[in-house]
Amino acid sequence: MGRFFSLVQIKNNGSREQFLKAFCDVMKKRSLVPCSEKESSVSYILAFSESGKWVTLASKEYRDNPKQVKDDAKQTAAEMKTSSFSMDVVDSDWTYIELHTGADVHDTVMVGRSEFDEEHSPKGRRECWEPILAPGKTWEQISEIWNKNEVFVEDALYEAASVLGIEPKYMVSDYEDFESEADEDTNIIPMFFKKKITDSKVDKKKLTLNAAFKQVFGEALEPLGFVKAKTKYPHYIRFVDNSFIQIIGLKKESENVFNITAGIATIYRSEINLNCSPRMNCNWMIGISEFYKRSHVYDYDGKYRSNIMNFGFPKFESKSIINAFERALNEVKKWVLPEFEKVQTLSDVIDYLYTFYFSGLDIFGPDVQFYRHIDDRDGLFCFELDDPYEIADRRAKNAIKRALYKAEHNINGFTEADYVKSCEDIKQSSKERKEYIGNILNNKQLHDETMAEIRRRKEKNIGILRSYGVDI
Repeated sequence: MGRFFSLVQIKNNGSREQFLKAFCDVMKKRSLVPCSEKESSVSYILAFSESGKWVTLASKEYRDNPKQVKDDAKQTAAEMKTSSFSMDVVDSDWTYIELHTGADVHDTVMVGRSEFDEEHSPKGRRECWEPILAPGKTWEQISEIWNKNEVFVEDALYEAASVLGIEPKYMVSDYEDFESEADEDTNIIPMFFKKKITDSKVDKKKLTLNAAFKQVFGEALEPLGFVKAKTKYPHYIRFVDNSFIQIIGLKKESENVFNITAGIATIYRSEINLNCSPRMNCNWMIGISEFYKRSHVYDYDGKYRSNIMNFGFPKFESKSIINAFERALNEVKKWVLPEFEKVQTLSDVIDYLYTFYFSGLDIFGPDVQFYRHIDDRDGLFCFELDDPYEIADRRAKNAIKRALYKAEHNINGFTEADYVKSCEDIKQSSKERKEYIGNILNNKQLHDETMAEIRRRKEKNIGILRSYGVDI
């Protein structure tokens, strides 16, 4: 698995002292004042490049709240009257850059091997980047880098740093990297802030998102057998059929915007980890809007889907927060809980994964070392079924059903001839999967290794779930 991290790069037009003062002034507009690390509710790390012309901004918040990265870039550019750009690195494959000059998004750049088409992979404009390049560097140099398809996007970013005048290692470091080097590198400065409390706010306790989630969702989910998990991030878990869990979690998008995510994980995957950042589980822990879309893949309402992508509230008042969570709960009752109710046995998990996390059906045997670095593949559970080949049969049945629907409704010009060809391909793929399963079943060494791996995973994941407070 590659790296995920986010940073803001800010053009520095003055001295270090002037920059620090200006940055604190930006924080004051958020009612944040400097404090000790122990008192802090918000922390940043500022890394000053040797050139003195750029400052890299890192924060713990960025990992779980990518919107904050863009907000910080926008606000620093506007308030400090400079240029800044946010950058989100995704799985070391690609990064999305937003350049701000003043209060506007001045330009966007997609670097690396993204899944987006050319139209949605902008490569920057000369007039936006040329004014902020390092002395002696040219637009052609930075443009060439933006257009590279490196195996690891960090390589392109490292190279781009020198063209911009940014310390190269600061361009590819995350918060933890900066934190570990802060004692040795005098150019790295941690800063801590706390909320400024005014007299009118004293003694008024604010309802947090976590507390609201527990209040609204706990009341609805606990009678259904869910338990509040003892995890770093808020989750409710229900253990089903002694083999898998159904999970509903809270994902904080910003101070007053959140999403509800949900998913199913078996104890046969490499590891169930609900203490990592929600971004690390985003493949299989999906939002309500994705449950709606994937269950209505060819006929979903785009406008409605947009309305349930996240949930916000205009004021940080208990009533408005509760209202937002109640709205989210209603959508969970429409699109998530009914899908969970369909999944009562390990065999049912096949149909669920086909619809909501197709890659979860992947089977990795001992010939590929069980792919231990991929933690969210559940397919190995097929060897616990009465009929291990069922995973291939039900997968093929679902695929044929979907192809038939496409043909009957002429989805994207899909014809009856396309349906016939698709069925042939599906049957061939199913045959190959069965051969793979059969090879493991009929080879004693491979079968013994596979069953030993299954036992290891079960023992490990049951231990993890018990540590989360799940009664097993």
